[in-house]
Amino acid sequence: MHSGAKALLAIGALGMLGSLVLIGSSSHGLSDVEEIDWAEWIVYKGGDGEIYLDETTGYTVYVDKSNDCSVSVSAMFRGEEHYDAYCDSFYDFDNWMQLGDIYPSGSGYYDIEVDADEFVLVDWTTPMNTDLEDVEGSAIGLMGCCLSLGILMIGVIVAASKGESEVVIGQNQVILFPEEMASEEGSQSESPQKTDGNWWEQG
Repeated sequence: MHSGAKALLAIGALGMLGSLVLIGSSSHGLSDVEEIDWAEWIVYKGGDGEIYLDETTGYTVYVDKSNDCSVSVSAMFRGEEHYDAYCDSFYDFDNWMQLGDIYPSGSGYYDIEVDADEFVLVDWTTPMNTDLEDVEGSAIGLMGCCLSLGILMIGVIVAASKGESEVVIGQNQVILFPEEMASEEGSQSESPQKTDGNWWEQG
């Protein structure tokens, strides 16, 4: 096999192996999302009021499960609304149900009003940062797999083309056995006598 084809196949195989390992480790981290204890990330519990929020953090609003998704929520800061309704039971925990998220545009005191007796704010970005890194790892691993597969295919094509050219060259060569070589030499030595004019008159 041609050295270039060998190099391509080796690079492709190693790249594929490394990408699969990266995807495997990242998917393990993603599987831990369901194991997050959101109760540990409660940053506020109480009623309406002006609450300080950090611009680098995203917050989720929860209310008691005796309520439903129709509970109205408002999070005003500098005259702008920062609340986005997103009622999803997947992130419910204990006796709290998710209503939506608050995305701060700056650090400061937000005027938060929730049409419920009590609500909690949960910092969802801190525990999810690790999971976002795992998502990036999976994406990079997938790209690596595609690139490695392409390199492997190129290596196979190069190896196949080199093999075909060697076969063609081999087919164009004529191999003479010793008996055939002797016969060929004899015919060549007799040919000059046959080409002489009036050879039958000689002697």
